[in-house]
Amino acid sequence: MGRTGCCDINLWSLQNNPAGIASLQGWQFGLYYENQWLLKETAFKSGIAIKTLPNIGTLGLLVNQFGGSDHSESLFGLAYARAFGPYLQIGLRADYYLFHWGDAYPHRGALGFMLGLQSQLTERLRVGACLAHPVQRLKTLHEDRLPIVMRFGITYCFTKDFIGQCEIEHDNSREGVKLKAGLEYEILHRFRIRAGAQHNPNLLSFGVGYMLKGIEMDVAAEVHALLGPAIHVGFCFELRGRPKNRG
Repeated sequence: MGRTGCCDINLWSLQNNPAGIASLQGWQFGLYYENQWLLKETAFKSGIAIKTLPNIGTLGLLVNQFGGSDHSESLFGLAYARAFGPYLQIGLRADYYLFHWGDAYPHRGALGFMLGLQSQLTERLRVGACLAHPVQRLKTLHEDRLPIVMRFGITYCFTKDFIGQCEIEHDNSREGVKLKAGLEYEILHRFRIRAGAQHNPNLLSFGVGYMLKGIEMDVAAEVHALLGPAIHVGFCFELRGRPKNRG
C-alpha cells in the first residue's frame, strides 16, 4: 500500500507506529522477508512478537536485520502501547541499533526511540503520527546520527471492505518529503488485494493477503523507478483474539 502504515492497527504497526498495537489481543507473532531489488546483499528480515496484558497494555518485541556479511544493520526494539479510552492510543518503542561495516571497522551501536499516537476521530476516519530518534548519536569517527523521521497519516474506510490511506513522511537525512498512498479492497471473504504508490523515491506496489483462523499471509511486489523490483512476504500467527477494530 505504498509503504503506508502510520495508521494501521495490526502486528506490523510495531514497525511503523507502535501505537497501533494497543488494541490487539492475546499473543501474536509475525515473520517478514523483503528481497530488495532481487539482491541478497540488500535483503531485509524481521520478526515480531506481542502480548496483551489485561488492564496494563500491550508489550511488543521487534528484531530487524538488513544486509549481508560485509555490511549489516540490526535493530532490537521493545515497545509498550496502551489505549486511553475509545479515541486515543499511544505507543513507545525503545530501540538499539547495531552496525557492522566490514572487518576493518569495529561494530557500532546506538540507542533511539519511537513515539507514536493514533486517534479514531469518527467511525470511518483514523489519524496517526509518530516521531523517531529525535535525540541520539552514533559512536563513529564522524559522530553520525540516526535520521530523525516524522510521519503523519490518515486512514478512511469508504465501506467495510474498502480502505484508503495516505501519509506524509519527513526524514532529515534526505531532501523533500515522502508522499504515500494506498488502497485495500476485500474482494472475497478473508481475501484482500492492495495497491499503492510513493513519491521520493518513486515506487509502485501491489499485493494480496489472506486470513484464515488466526493465520494471515501477505505477498507483495514493489517497483522502484531506478533500482527495479522488490518482493515482500509476510506471515502472522494469532494465538487468540483479534484487533478490536480495523477502521
